[in-house]
Amino acid sequence: MLELVPDPDRRAGRVLLIDGHIHGYVDLDDPSHLELDYVARIGGALEVLAPRGAAADVLHLGGGAFSLPRFLASTRPQVRQTVVERSAAVIKLAEKHLRLKRGERLRVVCGDGRVTVERSDDERYDLVIGDAFVGVETPTGMATADFAAEVRRTLRPDGAYLLNVIDQPPWPVVATQVAHLRDAFGHVVGFAGREVARRKHAGNMLLLASDAPLPLDALHRRLAGGAHPAEVLSGEQLVAAYG
Repeated sequence: MLELVPDPDRRAGRVLLIDGHIHGYVDLDDPSHLELDYVARIGGALEVLAPRGAAADVLHLGGGAFSLPRFLASTRPQVRQTVVERSAAVIKLAEKHLRLKRGERLRVVCGDGRVTVERSDDERYDLVIGDAFVGVETPTGMATADFAAEVRRTLRPDGAYLLNVIDQPPWPVVATQVAHLRDAFGHVVGFAGREVARRKHAGNMLLLASDAPLPLDALHRRLAGGAHPAEVLSGEQLVAAYG
């Protein structure tokens, strides 16, 4: 069931609920505002991974409330985006009520993220963002080792895969995804809120993978502050925690 709930603390804020789970938040008047903590952390990482003013091709796996595509479109109009969302109802709601506007640089596809990746050309994207869920779980077809390898194939040599994982102690999902990404990519780091990064509290762990060395110092600096600070875990720290 889809529900769109007004934010009592922010006049233009809207919360998207799917079967009772929060799947997104948008400010109708300010697409640059990222309310949810993990989305704000992704936005912070994008300041490093997709600098303003630079051209890039971005694939979003999962649309939800389309907060990240709207954020990129408003702050980086030169970026070309493709968003794959499996629910036609979610897309219709976003277009009707959340001011989602398709265009030459914002393409929306109703379909399966795995199929889209498998049909994508080699070295097609600079960034792939995996933020698709069934409830609180990544769709089965997008949680496998061979899917990680397929994503790698579609990325340019210095491209990156940013995957959102929801998990809780003892962290079986994060451990599995870290293993898959390390098999497919040369470099993997993670970032999350302090309690999640230290494995004390359930939540969103964001995993970033690339064949090129990742800008660890820049990520540390960018994600350390703001309303939703994050701790960045190096590849060695991920292996020690989840290997």
